[in-house]
Amino acid sequence: MIGTAVLLLLVPLCSYWETVFHRFGFRDDYSILREAREEPGKILRVCSSQGRILYGWLLEMSARAAGDIEGLCWMRLASVVCLGLLASAVFLLLLRAGWSLAPAALLAAFMPLTPSAQVLASWAICWPHALALLLATGAFALADQGLRAGTRRLVQAGGGLGAVLLMAAATLTYQSNSLFYVVLVAATLVVRRQDTFWGSVRWMVRHLCVMGAGLGVAFAVSQATFAAHVFTRSPRIRFETHWVSKAIWMVTQVLPDALAQPALDGARGAAAAVYWLMVLAAVAVISVGTVMERRRIGPAGGWRWLLGMVALSGAAYSVSFLAAERFPTYRTIYALTGVWSVFIAAALVNIGRLLPGRGRQVAIAGLAGFVLVGALLARWQSFELFAVPQGRELQLMEEGVRKAVLAKRPRIFVITATQDDSSAPRRYRDEFGSVSIDAEWVAKEVLKSLMKERFAGATDVYKQYSFAAGPKVPEPKSYDILIDMRRMREARP
Repeated sequence: MIGTAVLLLLVPLCSYWETVFHRFGFRDDYSILREAREEPGKILRVCSSQGRILYGWLLEMSARAAGDIEGLCWMRLASVVCLGLLASAVFLLLLRAGWSLAPAALLAAFMPLTPSAQVLASWAICWPHALALLLATGAFALADQGLRAGTRRLVQAGGGLGAVLLMAAATLTYQSNSLFYVVLVAATLVVRRQDTFWGSVRWMVRHLCVMGAGLGVAFAVSQATFAAHVFTRSPRIRFETHWVSKAIWMVTQVLPDALAQPALDGARGAAAAVYWLMVLAAVAVISVGTVMERRRIGPAGGWRWLLGMVALSGAAYSVSFLAAERFPTYRTIYALTGVWSVFIAAALVNIGRLLPGRGRQVAIAGLAGFVLVGALLARWQSFELFAVPQGRELQLMEEGVRKAVLAKRPRIFVITATQDDSSAPRRYRDEFGSVSIDAEWVAKEVLKSLMKERFAGATDVYKQYSFAAGPKVPEPKSYDILIDMRRMREARP
């Protein structure tokens, strides 16, 4: 058991190793590096204005320690280490809940391989998001121990208090990922076969109350800092008012991404067909698994699964559902994807048990194949859709910087790219395969990082060159060095 937990630590390291140590940054990475060094406190203020106080503090400290573009790899490594610890912790909790060794290990191994995890492993500034997952996992472990029958009242109270505080800490780090707590509720719910339906409902409600209390504490802390004028509330903090249309949007725009599991949205042609086949396959497997649960346990078993799928999916996306913004991203659906991963794995196990002969082995083999595909896609998508195209953007900027001679006070113009200029074979919104240098502010930050890196000994290096950027070619006499970011599309497969 311990050996398996240790091996699970290595799953994300093996999948993301190339991505972690490739030389690149992604969009905000560059500005965060500079602000941590030159504008102390700014990152904390901006993140705290969105209710992410711990995120701001962690990000500022880690970016300052990273120092430069080369140092971004250590922030990505921190994320991958957190994902490895998450896999090990989930595995141990699944065993405690009653899962068999093989399904528990395979489900835990898949958790750090989802597209949501790939974003965290590839985007340096997202490493605290992975830490939030760990904090939420710790919160569940404490709460569940306290809710077990026969636990002394003092232990129950201590576990509940600790769980609420850890949930609050996770929420103050990254709200969406604090909801990973729900994934472990789902994983325990599907194996509570000795319990009555209403007993399971009461157990689930208690856990959701603990989670809600943690969210409430975090919200109260943020509101207190706004009221005391410690931080200024961001205009992005707005609550949804059109609930029906938001629910329809969630079901049509967000839920398919969670059901597709390792398959990536935004694809065209054959890849798009694979995406929708994965969605349909997930629905089919879960449907059959639910029917099998009903046949095995009785009506209570089927209703327990149905209630869990609906209620826990809603809870897993509750923060984004309450927010007025409607922008589906993988970094906000880690918990939702995890809930459906649990039901898919449990359904496969159910199907295997009711198949004749070696049905269980076939089900485990199917689950293992699912995880293997996830691992291969995690490696390819993180490297080919993040590291490689972002590395190409950085190389184009470096070509221009190498031509700079500070004594001549060079005038540098950057022709910004569009998202259609991406060199990646696929693209999904502002994450996979997207272009970083499509705006003047990003070009400016990348150039600052590279000029600071090349002329490390120079004083006031930013004042020794002029910078301009735009989507169109400027007049020839208006620049000394021209960096055309549109050239990246030449490398597109």
